[in-house]
Parts: sequence; C-alpha cells; structure tokens
Amino acid sequence: MTWRTFLKNQADAIWTCDFCVQHTVKFTALYIFVIMELGSRKVVHVNVTEHPTLAWVKQQVRNATFDREPKFLIHDNDGIFGQLGRPVTVDVNGKKVSCRSSLDLWLAEKMGIRGISTPYHAPNAAAHVERFIGTLRRELLDRILVWNEGQLRTVVNEYVHGWYNNSRVHQGIHGIPDPDPELDGEKPADGKLVARPICGGLHHDYRAVA
Repeated sequence: MTWRTFLKNQADAIWTCDFCVQHTVKFTALYIFVIMELGSRKVVHVNVTEHPTLAWVKQQVRNATFDREPKFLIHDNDGIFGQLGRPVTVDVNGKKVSCRSSLDLWLAEKMGIRGISTPYHAPNAAAHVERFIGTLRRELLDRILVWNEGQLRTVVNEYVHGWYNNSRVHQGIHGIPDPDPELDGEKPADGKLVARPICGGLHHDYRAVA
C-alpha cells in the first residue's frame, strides 16, 4: 500500500500533529502545537507553550483524546518526541509495531495508539497539518503582534474554533468541516445577513438571522 492510499483509506482514523514557532515583540520564541483530524480537516486540539517538552506533548495528547481516540497519530522527527537510537518493537492491539521515538512507545503502551514517524526530510508526508500551519501563518500570525504566551493562546484558539473549524470553507473536503448546528437549520426567509467579527475583525463569519 502506498502512503497516499493509506492516508485515503484510513483518513477518519488518523490524526496528525506538528509544531510551529511564533516570536513575540520581545523576540521570545513561543511554540504552537496542533493536532488535526485528517478526515474532516478539523483541528481537534491546539495549545501554546514557551518550553515544549515530551511530558507537555503527552498531556496535550491526553487532553485531545478525553472523549475519542484515533487509531494512528502521524508526527515528524522532532527531537522533542524523544528519538530512539534504534527502533523498538511493541505490541499494539495484537500487532507488532516498530517505534522510532519515546512518544511512539508511550502512545502504544499507554494509549493504544500507533504513532507513525514521517520519513526524514519529507514534509509532504504530513502535508495536511503542514498546510494548516501555512494557513495559520498567512491568515493570522503574519498579521498580528504577539506580546506573550497567554495572548497568543487566546487568539489562536479563537481563530481555530471560531473560524477554521466552523466557518472557513475547505476545498480539500468540498465544504466546511463540522459546521455549527445553527447552520443545519432552516434559514429565515426574510432574515438579514450579519457579520460576526473574529480575531478583532481580521475575519468575519457571515450568518443569516431573523
């Protein structure tokens, strides 16, 4: 099975994650960690930290999986994930799986999730989350001044949950992933169109109201 076929066949069971870096006005590096569901393109979890560690990443995975779990988690070969000198084989749901990082070992033994490291120097293997990070930078990060960790966490969460997940059209899935329930109802015949500002008016979500 090719990588493309695997992603297509297992899309609803795959999550993918990655880091991106944003600097504050004082040149402090802040790290944004994103977990995306491949099938719906929905960002299921996002958080910000100044000091990323393997323990912190594990907690983010716990937070993201409190009500559901993927079968696979794709990630790159970032040193934060605890790269092993040689692969270690463990049992995941009755299947022998080769783990290349400490994160993969923890996912297999504690979460029952198969962690998959992408090949080295192959960002296209995680193209969906890489595309989201590019979109996040073009539509938000390049257009704001970041003062501290708390502000960045607030604005990124507003962008993800107020715009990207529920309002922004996604060409890859021909529509909006997991729209708000109010979008499924019957539209008022004589209503008016209102614009809901997001991220201080950087984007607007247009809705029909009575």
